[in-house]
Amino acid sequence: MNHTRALSPAFQAETAADYNGLPHARITETRGQAHVFTVSLHELEAWYLALGGHITSQPAPAGSGVVLWTLHTSTGHGHGTPVIVHALAMDTDRPDADITNAAA
Repeated sequence: MNHTRALSPAFQAETAADYNGLPHARITETRGQAHVFTVSLHELEAWYLALGGHITSQPAPAGSGVVLWTLHTSTGHGHGTPVIVHALAMDTDRPDADITNAAA
């Protein structure tokens, strides 16, 4: 019996965060996936280095100078509960060069 299916996505993301020592400001869930809110690109990068995934970005409202960076990953390196990690940053900020290829 797989007990992880009975655990909520937010609980699974919180467990992954604790296990990997990952920073977060808030974890919530919607539609079967966890949403993790971080306070910086540095924190989003920590999640990427621990769990892998794919990073995307999109500008916030025009003229704000803010970009929403999003990591699409999972608690099991592609085989667990979907986890979406969010970080707001200035449009001049970029992820570390080591993960630039993960950003699209």
